Amino acid sequence: MGREKMRRWLLYVSLVILPCFVGSAWIVLWQDEQQQQQLLEETRTFANIHKNDLDRFLAETTARLETLAIVMGKHIATLKKEEINDILQQMQKQDVRFERISFVSDMTSSTMYIAKITKQTMIDTHQTTTIVTPIIDEQTNQTAGFLVAKLRTAYMKHRMKIIDPNASFRLYDEHGTLLLATNKRQASQQKVSVHLNHAPWTIEANVPRVNMKQNIQASLPYILSLIVIIHIIWLFIQYSLLKRQTIVERMETEAQKLELIGTLAASTAHEIRNPLAGIKGFIQLLSEKHKDNESQLYFSVIQNEITRINDIVNEFLILGKPTAQKLEMCDLNHIVQSIHPMIESQAHLHNVIYSFQRADVPLPIRCSKDHLKQVVLNLAKNAIEAMPHGGELTISLEKQGSFGILRVKDTGCGIPKHVSDKLFRPFVTSKQTGTGLGLVVCKRIIDMHEGTIDIHSIEKKGTTITVRFPLGG
Repeated sequence: MGREKMRRWLLYVSLVILPCFVGSAWIVLWQDEQQQQQLLEETRTFANIHKNDLDRFLAETTARLETLAIVMGKHIATLKKEEINDILQQMQKQDVRFERISFVSDMTSSTMYIAKITKQTMIDTHQTTTIVTPIIDEQTNQTAGFLVAKLRTAYMKHRMKIIDPNASFRLYDEHGTLLLATNKRQASQQKVSVHLNHAPWTIEANVPRVNMKQNIQASLPYILSLIVIIHIIWLFIQYSLLKRQTIVERMETEAQKLELIGTLAASTAHEIRNPLAGIKGFIQLLSEKHKDNESQLYFSVIQNEITRINDIVNEFLILGKPTAQKLEMCDLNHIVQSIHPMIESQAHLHNVIYSFQRADVPLPIRCSKDHLKQVVLNLAKNAIEAMPHGGELTISLEKQGSFGILRVKDTGCGIPKHVSDKLFRPFVTSKQTGTGLGLVVCKRIIDMHEGTIDIHSIEKKGTTITVRFPLGG
């Protein structure tokens, strides 16, 4: 009992606990990967939002400076330096985007030189938050000076924090210099980088790590479902094992029954046969002495019953432990052909149409001829008795691979469902005068020859019995 309990416990650990543990770990890792991917997509989305916002910010700022440069270009010849400074100071106070705006008449950097040649607004590569816009004199179409505006980085940082207060973003120039950062850099193994369209700047964002508590909460429904499914499978396995154990125990019980019957038959067969022989002899003498019809009727009934008892004793002997039989190579075609007349006469007597189909090739099997004849006769007898009002009986032989197939088919009443599951149990029969040993004897003989028997029956339509014997060399 203790060993069986330990075996079940080890089976439970290997089929339930270990799969649950491994599956749960895989689910947690899978959820971690899924959430990490989701965080990556969210971070990329917010990085693109910041990119678009900064591009729009730079575009608006550049447009404002260029508009101012165009207006000043129309009157640059008449504007005094003090007037220009007043205009710029007033604009600096009104627009929070500018930290400082100044007018420069002479070139002092390479950025101004490029702006003069291209006549386009440029971002100073040495002072990356500084925008240089050339002022073109409308009359001469020459560069009369430059508007140099330094952007307010605190304002840009504020805009970024409004969009995503808790995220960690960093803005770098083309040289990798940090321009601004929102919040503290988060520990991460992944990062997202996007480049602006209106400036050689790069927004970099670290993808935050997945929170373990959130990961466990997200994984919990899947883990519970896994545990339920595995336990359902475990219960199904338990049911299958119990069903198999029941079948094994039933087979052992049937084997014990057969062994008991065989032991009983072996010990009592001779004691039964001897008095039967004496009774049969005296009945014959009495039948010769009393010739009247009534006595002859009684003697006939007694003789039939004695014959029936003798047949049952013979079947008991076969059900017992198999005795040493002389096996020889025989053609299954010849065995069935030899008893063909007997089956044909019985079929004709019961108004049954009988046909026999030989195999096209020899079917050599190692067997005991008398035992196989008994199998065929028993099966044919059962088929004929299943057609009390006539029908068709077909016995056919064929070769399938390395097996010889014997098939007995009738168009009788079929086997009732309550009997079909117990066909090979001793004393189970649907006939009023049957012993319930015929099919048991057949199966015993077929098993002795390493064959198999299969019965397919439909009530009121007929029965087909298929016997497979391994062919010899």
